[in-house]
Amino acid sequence: MEIITVSFIHFGLLAFWGGVVATEAVLELYPFRRWDLHPQTVAFHYWIDLLVELPALCGVVATGLVLVFLAWPLSGLHWLKLVCAAGAVTANLVCVVLVLRRKRLLTDGASEEDLWGCTRHVLLSAKIGLPLGLTAAALGLWLAHQRMLQSL
Repeated sequence: MEIITVSFIHFGLLAFWGGVVATEAVLELYPFRRWDLHPQTVAFHYWIDLLVELPALCGVVATGLVLVFLAWPLSGLHWLKLVCAAGAVTANLVCVVLVLRRKRLLTDGASEEDLWGCTRHVLLSAKIGLPLGLTAAALGLWLAHQRMLQSL
């Protein structure tokens, strides 16, 4: 498969995943204004993660790995991008685990204090993953731009 084709698929999946993450951020912040919506947020985020975010994340990782092999050998900037991307993916996977745990807590009748504690950890994983993801995205765009300039 050609690197340009995989790059476009990867970029589309990244944009989709980023939109899902942005939507979840809004979803997670809303209960701080309307505390009564916290249980619904917990349940809704759970289903988004299972049905939308995890498949999108798997697509991003798969196409990213294909791009690594197509672009081999990698430059220092590629390696930096990979480290940032791996950090963002790891933070997102931690977030998914927390979301699944929080849903189980809700189902088991945990206290609001326990649910809010888990919610704070979900937000912390986003605070860690977001800068890493944005850095990886910026480096990816820069590297793609440089590759296009070299092909002219």
